Amino acid sequence: MLGTIFWKVGTKRESSTDLIMVIGAMYASVTFLGINNCSTVQPIVAIERIVFYRERAAGMYSALPYALAQVYIEMHFFGAILDNIDS
Repeated sequence: MLGTIFWKVGTKRESSTDLIMVIGAMYASVTFLGINNCSTVQPIVAIERIVFYRERAAGMYSALPYALAQVYIEMHFFGAILDNIDS
């Protein structure tokens, strides 16, 4: 559906307004995909937050090691995604 809104927008680039239209189309599509991804991940983050609060209250670890572990894991997922894009 998103593609039909901007169908053949990039085929004509005669003036600066056409270029701004293409930039706007890219912005709208990236924003849509980002919001869609955030709404998909939100329930998982809510569950992880509850688990983190429980484990932090039990004295298992503080916030810094948990945050560093999350960044470390996400870097591996991001690297795997980039490897699949390049291939």
